[in-house]
Amino acid sequence: MQSHPDSPRSCTVCKKHPAVERYIRGQMDEILCANCLDRMAVQDAIEDKTIYLYELATGGQSDEALACLDAIWEANRHRDRDGWLARSVAWTREFILYQAGRYTEALQASDAVAQHGFENVTYRWSHGSAKAHTLQALGRHREALEVFEEAFSHQDPTYASGIRYYLPRLVELSKNLGQPVDEKWRRVAEAAAEEYAVDMPVRDSLEESMLALAEMTRELPSKREREWRRKQGGEAGRDAP
Repeated sequence: MQSHPDSPRSCTVCKKHPAVERYIRGQMDEILCANCLDRMAVQDAIEDKTIYLYELATGGQSDEALACLDAIWEANRHRDRDGWLARSVAWTREFILYQAGRYTEALQASDAVAQHGFENVTYRWSHGSAKAHTLQALGRHREALEVFEEAFSHQDPTYASGIRYYLPRLVELSKNLGQPVDEKWRRVAEAAAEEYAVDMPVRDSLEESMLALAEMTRELPSKREREWRRKQGGEAGRDAP
């Protein structure tokens, strides 16, 4: 980071506050306000250690991973203006504890994640799925399904492209209880099919249809991606001689 004598009046990221400093990282080169600068700093602090934390957690060194995570938090908490770092630390703590087989503690960490809120419904779905994994490990399969279904019940058309990733999870959790997927989820699956501009697969059961849909849309572009491609194609056409 370095000062920039020709800073614009407004932050180039949030467009709201006065810019104070230039930020360069990878392909990002922006003039940021104090708020956005702090956000980038805390994001860098944990992302720089992500691979290391993962290696510790999956390598049986959970105490070392937790100590590293605590150090990141203590060194950067004063810059966590919007709670992003607190949420990220809570998510990572849950992962580390789960990997260590410390499932009761992982559930406590999961509850802490929820207390920090979710940026959008996909984070809620991911949280529900992770907590369900922990409950499964404890043999609490009915609770696992209930937790995931509650999270997945929060739907937002803006994030319909993410539905397909969670359909197999819904099937798995239902099967663990020896019961079919509830018909109430058909409408959600159909929203995913619409997002990828395909017909809902017709199979012998809703479970099979969901799994087929997840597979057939794996390489397909979402509605947003298709619209972006059309826009790019249109602009290229206008630029052609």
